[in-house]
Amino acid sequence: MEKLSFRPIFTLAGMCATIWLTGCANAYIPPSGRADFSAFTGSSMKESFAAKPAAIFPANIAVARIQASLYRNYFTEREGGVYGQGRYSVITAKELGEDEVLSEIAKLPEIGGLTGISTLLLPPHLQSDKELREAAARLKADMLLLYTCDTSFHDNERAVPLAVISLGLSPTHQVSIHVTASALLIDTRTGFIYATLESNEKRQLTTSAWQSSSSADRARQMAEETAFKGLMAEFKKSWPQILLRAKQGA
Repeated sequence: MEKLSFRPIFTLAGMCATIWLTGCANAYIPPSGRADFSAFTGSSMKESFAAKPAAIFPANIAVARIQASLYRNYFTEREGGVYGQGRYSVITAKELGEDEVLSEIAKLPEIGGLTGISTLLLPPHLQSDKELREAAARLKADMLLLYTCDTSFHDNERAVPLAVISLGLSPTHQVSIHVTASALLIDTRTGFIYATLESNEKRQLTTSAWQSSSSADRARQMAEETAFKGLMAEFKKSWPQILLRAKQGA
């Protein structure tokens, strides 16, 4: 009988997990993707038109960062802070300077306060805005502010996002980081969407400056933090119009 031989099979997912967990000095894996906000809109046109603003002012706002299902990045692989399965993940890790930025949002007129959503209030399987709105309702929050980051790394000579980045290469080899931070402001009671917001950040760096995955990931965090600050600046500018829509019944 012919003797069978077995060879290990290496997949891209396995390679990514190994690099994330070991912090391989010569390679970095970019983070997973953004949350799909289509899961947070009415399932039909009729439902979307039927939803009306019902917030009571001064409004309390529950805040949550959401990302793609089974989201991973270099930081969360080590520190944790990702919750849930299904159509999206809830991120409890504070990477974007949220406390400082959101404290300024809390000072806006007609805002009673901001609060985070504890995973204790969420089921493990997340499918739509329903789970988050129910958690916000238990916190007596009138509105729900959801935000997500879409981050990609690009070789300046190619438009396709990079899946793996080699570190410590030629000092002339440049990589750009593209971040789009997006947000939805939703009525907790009805699902009415008060506003959609977006901010972009792009940075061009040389990979020779990244001698480890941790330094590359710090560059990612800084770009996302800047995009998030821009997103909340857009929130501030839009707040008077949001108030007007809410009080006029849209």
